[in-house]
Amino acid sequence: MEKFMLLVAIISFGLAIAIFIANILNYGLKGDVLSIKRKSSKWIVDLFLIYMVSFSSFSFPLELV
Repeated sequence: MEKFMLLVAIISFGLAIAIFIANILNYGLKGDVLSIKRKSSKWIVDLFLIYMVSFSSFSFPLELV
């Protein structure tokens, strides 16, 4: 299970970074790259939240007795 959560974390972080770089290339640094009005910015936030949850569950797995 830990390997799966690490895989989800790596993929979601990579996608968030790729979309962020694409936004920088498309809108520039002055164009409000993380404007909440854009759908791609909402994807970045969602993917980063998935990254945080899955990486924390990888780092601190639940011990089921």
